[in-house]
Amino acid sequence: MQIPFRLAIAGRGTVDVGLIAAIAISTAVFSATPLILKSVIETFDLGSTAAGLVSGCQLVGFVLTSFLAGRVTQPSRQIFVLAVLVLSFANAASAAVPGIALLLVGRFVAGLALGLLTWLAWSSVFGDEKRMGSVAVVGPIAGVLVSPLVGLAVEFSSFRAVYVGLAIIGLLPLAKIPEFAQNPEPTSRRNSGGAPIAFAIIGALALVSFGGSAVFVFSGVIAEDDLGISPGIFSLVLSANAAAGIPSSSWSGKRPLAGLWLAGCGVAAIVFTTSGSAVLGAASIVLWGFFFWMGVPGAYALLSRVSRYPAERAGDAQAAMAVGRIFGPVVGGSLLAIGSQATLGLVAGGLLIFGGLAIATAEVMSARSAPGGLAKAVP
Repeated sequence: MQIPFRLAIAGRGTVDVGLIAAIAISTAVFSATPLILKSVIETFDLGSTAAGLVSGCQLVGFVLTSFLAGRVTQPSRQIFVLAVLVLSFANAASAAVPGIALLLVGRFVAGLALGLLTWLAWSSVFGDEKRMGSVAVVGPIAGVLVSPLVGLAVEFSSFRAVYVGLAIIGLLPLAKIPEFAQNPEPTSRRNSGGAPIAFAIIGALALVSFGGSAVFVFSGVIAEDDLGISPGIFSLVLSANAAAGIPSSSWSGKRPLAGLWLAGCGVAAIVFTTSGSAVLGAASIVLWGFFFWMGVPGAYALLSRVSRYPAERAGDAQAAMAVGRIFGPVVGGSLLAIGSQATLGLVAGGLLIFGGLAIATAEVMSARSAPGGLAKAVP
C-alpha cells in the first residue's frame, strides 16, 4: 500500500500522509462492496434487496458522522486515531459474524468511522482546488490495486478474507498521525440564511450518488450473471475504472460544466446494463471512472466557491451523497428483483443524467448571478 500513498503525494506535499493513507483505506472498504456482494448473497442465502442493506447500513453510519462531525466537534488527532481503530475493529468483526444481522451491525459501525475519516480529510482541504485534487486522486489510485486483490480473495475464499485484510491494512494510517489546524470560529455558529443554488447542488449530488450506487453496487452481480464476466476478470475491469480516474481526479486545471461529466456516468450506466455485451459493459465501467472523477471534484469546487463556510459544506456534500448511496442499493436491488438489469440501468442512469445536468445548470446560473464571478451568497 505504500506505493499508492507515495504516488498520490508525489510532487504535491500539501496533504498530510496520514490523511492520504486514511482516504486510501476508506476507498478500499467502499471499493470492496460490489465485489463481495455475490459472496455475501451465497453465504447467507439472501435476495438482492436484502444484500443491498450491507452497503446501506455502512452508509447510514457514514451519513451520521459526515453530517454531524463538523457541527459538534473539530478535527483532532484523537478523533483520527479513534476512527482508525474503530474501522479496523469493525472490519475484523465483520469477518467473523455468523449471520447477516451482525454483519449489518458491523458495517454500520464501520460506516461511522468512514464518515469521520472522510470528514477529517475533506474539511482540511475543501476550497483549495490544488489540495482537493491531492485528496481526490487517492481514491482511483487506491482502487487500481484494491480491486484485483479483493477479486482474488473473493474468488478463492469469501468476503470474510476481504474483511480480515481490510482490518489489518486499516491500521496503517496510525504510522503517521496528522496534525489538524483548529478553526477559531465555534462550530455551533451558523449563517441564518441559505442560498437555493447551494442547496440545489447538494441535492443534485445526492441524486448522482443515488443513481450511480444503484447500479455500481450490483455491478459485480450483473457482470457475472448477465455479461459472463468472472469475479477475477471483473476485478481487473474495476481496477481499470480506478486507473481511468487518476488523470481526471489529478487534473489541476479548471473543470467547467463539471455536471456534464456526471451526466456521462448516467450514459455509461445505461450502456452497462442494456448492451448485453461483455466488451461494451467493461468499456462503460472504465469510462465511468474517468467521467466520475472529472465531475465530482469540479462539483465540489463549485460548491466551495458559492459557500461561506466551505468546511461545513464539505460535510453536507459528503452526507448528501452518502444518503443517495444508502437508498440507491436498496432501490437497485428491488428493481433487479421485480424487473431486470435493463430496468435498473434506465432508471438509475436517468437519475444520474438529471443530477449532472442540474449541477451544470447551477454553474451557469451561478456565473450569471454576479459580474465577473460566481455567487457569494451561501448557506
